[in-house]
This record gives sequence, structure tokens and C-alpha cells, in this order.
Amino acid sequence: MSPNTIRGMEPLTRQKFHFATSAFARLYGVDHVTASMIDFCYDWSFTDDQAPRDCLKNVDRYFRERWDTSQGSH
Repeated sequence: MSPNTIRGMEPLTRQKFHFATSAFARLYGVDHVTASMIDFCYDWSFTDDQAPRDCLKNVDRYFRERWDTSQGSH
């Protein structure tokens, strides 16, 4: 995904994308966020799904569960 693709997003979609990728950075470390994780965040940002906003622990759990489900993990 190129930076131009991200810049071309609608503001709310771009905000959701950055929100999701920040969760993966907290969960796995910035150096371990993969291209497939970024693609996952990109796809998620276009959905109507809403992540919790009460605390980062719940946000990270939300994205971890969805990531595991998308990868077929249990």
C-alpha cells in the first residue's frame, strides 16, 4: 500500500485506518507490523464496524480477536 493510497482516503476512513494500525503497533511492535496486517487495517477501515473506545486494552483485544479470526487462529 502506498502513502498516496492512504492520503487519498476520506478523512474518517483514514482516521479508522490509523486507529487500527496503531493497535497492531502496540500489540506486535512497530517493526513487526506486516503488510498483511496493514491490508487488514485498510479493509477494516472501510467497514461500518466500530472498535471499543473505552481503553486501549479493549481496543487491542478487539483487533487481536479479529486478526486471529481472519487468519483462522483460535
